[in-house]
Amino acid sequence: MPVYKASAPSARLGYVPAGDYTVEVLEAEESVSKNGNDMIELKLRVQPEGPFLFDALVFTPKAFWKVDAFRAATGETVVPEEDVVITPGRLVGRTGRARLGVEEYDQRKRNKVVAWLPPQPDRKEDGAKAGTCSAPGEISGVGHGMKLNS
Repeated sequence: MPVYKASAPSARLGYVPAGDYTVEVLEAEESVSKNGNDMIELKLRVQPEGPFLFDALVFTPKAFWKVDAFRAATGETVVPEEDVVITPGRLVGRTGRARLGVEEYDQRKRNKVVAWLPPQPDRKEDGAKAGTCSAPGEISGVGHGMKLNS
């Protein structure tokens, strides 16, 4: 039987108004797109206690720009033409700035990532949370192909 700790009922908004927000990666799972491309599905949360939203990093040459934007937004240095291995589980806990839009789906409003934003130079963020690589092999440069490493 499920057990939980009750809290005061609230009408929590399932989305935030369009704008720029800090989001945290809660889950990152390797998957395959409808077109057969490798991808990482991200479950995100607007910080500090905002709604959940989802995004996907698709590993196809036409979408590498988005993967690079995500990496930069979460604190990594992106080196052009470098091969990169990404371990989905090591993305969990990263934070970054994203421009969010609002869309309607099944008659409910929800957020979507419109763009990943570069880190703000005047903000000092926690390196591990910001996504800097401290563990060996976490994300390694190995030309500009992306490789998943689960």
